Amino acid sequence: MSGTGFDKATVGAKAGLQIWRIEKLEPVLQDPNTYGSFYAGDCYLVLNTKEELGTRSFDLFYWIGNGSSQDEQGAVAYKAVELDDLLGGRAVQHREVQGHESAAFRALFPKGIRILEGGVESAFRHVDPTAYKPRLLHLKGKRNVRVTQVELKSSSLNEGDVFILDLGLTLYQWNGKQANKYEKFKGLEMMQLIKDKERGGKARCIFLESGQPHPEEEGFWKVLGDKSAVKSAAEGGEDDDHHALQPPELFRISDASGKMEITSVARGKLERSMLDENDVFLLDTGSELFVWIGKGATKEERAKGMQFATQFLEEQKRPSWTPITRVVCGGETPVFKSYFKVWEAPVKITPEEKKAGKPAALPPDVEALHKQVKQAEEKMVDDGTGQVEIWRIENFKQVPLDKSEYGQFYAGDSYIVLYSYQISGKDAWIIYFWQGRDSSLDEKASAALLTVELDKKFGGSPTQVRVVQGKEPEHFLQLFKGRMIVHAGGRPSGFKNKAEAEEGEKNIRLYHIKGTTERNTRAVEVDVKAASLNSGDCFALVVPETVYVWQGRGSNETERATAARIASILQGNRTLTTVEEGSEPDAFWEALGGKGEYVEFTEAAEELKQPRLFHCSENSGAFTVEEVFNFSQEDLIPDDVMILDVYKEVYVWVGRDARREEKENALRLALHYVEKAPDGRSPDTPVFRVEQGYEPPTFTCHFLGWDPKKFADPEAYEKRMKELQAEGVSSPVSRVTTSSIGYADPETNKYTAEQLRKGVPNVDPARKEYYLTDEEFQALFKMDRAAYEKLPLWKRQQAKKAVGLF
Repeated sequence: MSGTGFDKATVGAKAGLQIWRIEKLEPVLQDPNTYGSFYAGDCYLVLNTKEELGTRSFDLFYWIGNGSSQDEQGAVAYKAVELDDLLGGRAVQHREVQGHESAAFRALFPKGIRILEGGVESAFRHVDPTAYKPRLLHLKGKRNVRVTQVELKSSSLNEGDVFILDLGLTLYQWNGKQANKYEKFKGLEMMQLIKDKERGGKARCIFLESGQPHPEEEGFWKVLGDKSAVKSAAEGGEDDDHHALQPPELFRISDASGKMEITSVARGKLERSMLDENDVFLLDTGSELFVWIGKGATKEERAKGMQFATQFLEEQKRPSWTPITRVVCGGETPVFKSYFKVWEAPVKITPEEKKAGKPAALPPDVEALHKQVKQAEEKMVDDGTGQVEIWRIENFKQVPLDKSEYGQFYAGDSYIVLYSYQISGKDAWIIYFWQGRDSSLDEKASAALLTVELDKKFGGSPTQVRVVQGKEPEHFLQLFKGRMIVHAGGRPSGFKNKAEAEEGEKNIRLYHIKGTTERNTRAVEVDVKAASLNSGDCFALVVPETVYVWQGRGSNETERATAARIASILQGNRTLTTVEEGSEPDAFWEALGGKGEYVEFTEAAEELKQPRLFHCSENSGAFTVEEVFNFSQEDLIPDDVMILDVYKEVYVWVGRDARREEKENALRLALHYVEKAPDGRSPDTPVFRVEQGYEPPTFTCHFLGWDPKKFADPEAYEKRMKELQAEGVSSPVSRVTTSSIGYADPETNKYTAEQLRKGVPNVDPARKEYYLTDEEFQALFKMDRAAYEKLPLWKRQQAKKAVGLF
């Protein structure tokens, strides 16, 4: 143990989190079981160690509780410097203030942050489940939900968030009318966590929806008071902080004169060359501060950098919770670099580059995205031949399912699936709780809680797995041997495998059958209309007398075989008829409400390319792109942007709440992705921007069982259309060109080769040759544009290098 209070041998020794609490002005390492819980009266140090290719990097956060003392706040800042010194000065330091935690900090705790009252003197470690003090927890946020203890009264509630009233042996979850799904699911997790960890599994859970009567709500309002005091969603504030955009400003911090002086260096357009490695600089972005430590800065300057930033906030009369991040020269974060128009070593910036500037570089490696990365194979515990038992959640109880219905699920219900098997001669169990996408919150919560009860019957030995419709793991699918069906609706609208429909039963149903292997191919019920069809897949159309198996010309053999199995399950007393696309009888179209347009492919199955989906986000502080395997509609996140590559077209799906930077970066990336495609596609492959809620059939056909109701929101549509008009976007589905994202349109902007070599502002650097006139293009490349387009990508790049336009 060093004199600093840290164990030098273990600090940052391996990847993961380490957390210290300041107790009597000294750091005390915390139990990993408490990670995510912070006391408002304390201060903490949080070290996140990352390791890539044998190299470790560090993010050091120091968290300040609102009720902590000045001595504790000073101690945590000082101990952060000592901890950084132990790490060789390589840590990126972040100052976090309770209630204003950064996205990067919240992301460290996937299960959310819990802010508890009290401090080190009052912090409890063991809770008597029968001795408790009532408390009200507030859950707020989108991708990262914060959990904060608030005053125990109804005026603390608002319609935009979720709240948990903890009465010891009774737990209430109250959902505001406009609470988002992330907050609701986090509430479920918190309820189960409190019940199991703090109440010994004895607490009763009650779920309340604002505005909907509940027989047991009286106990909730008896504690909190008058319902009329509940605030509106607007009064509750935004789920994520939004700061007004302002040009970044760079300051030099110097104490050469004997006192600290802060001098403005530049505002707006910043370049790396403005940073002097012998000094300390402060970057003010409007929403946060960065302290940059040069390699030649004195030891005192390095130690006092964060103190300078705090003093700057006071002098500027800025909120004390404004985030502050300390970075060192050579270890700058992508977020810090993003505020500089040009980020290169000074010696590498040519006069032409300084004059013209450069479009912001794209962090993702486009060529790497094109490489088909094989999805990590799920480690199967066995071949799925063990014993299966299934229960459906009905009236908050688990009701055994008839074995004849195993493999059939309803999107409006939740289920518990117990799988029993043997490993090395010993009994083992997996409990899956499957949640339909239209299942109610109460049913999902009941499935989760009943799973815990079932787990206890086996002494806590089973593995518990939460399964969301459309994201089923392969082992779960293996249990049903290619016979999994998801019907629409719930228990009251159950499908019956008989020719005559009972009164009130829907007698015509259509099922979408899609997949790539025997394991992942399954059927999902969709709207009964011609537009639901597409040539790439198979469909089963069930009418009172017949089951039609419709085989799209682009469907694969696995889909066709699965469709036949599914049809036999749905058949009952009906006749079975296989229909090839293009040879449908009139009765088939009549059942669909008439022949209509649907997405048609002319290619055979072996010629169709497998679609790929990429998730684009800046939630980590940098623009990142990650491929999503076995994707479903649930993977389309309203906060982010997705890129769907279907070979002949590329779609940029824009979530309703996506950030402006995410949209622009994703659109630009999609154009580069097409330009650099090594698979023989044309560089003019169309790229379309698609707004959430306006998805065309050519987009939705690539998702199994697309649900048009999921994004249906007329009020949001109207609001979004106004926003699009303000952004200069004419349509919610539009083709993207370079002019759409800030580059000059090469069709209307022409330059000479010499101008392009020297540098022209707003020219797409990957498509410089397109800004040439036809005459100069012919003279320069010794061929016309048509011949150039036919060249493979590597030859086009070679030709551009030869004429100085690469």
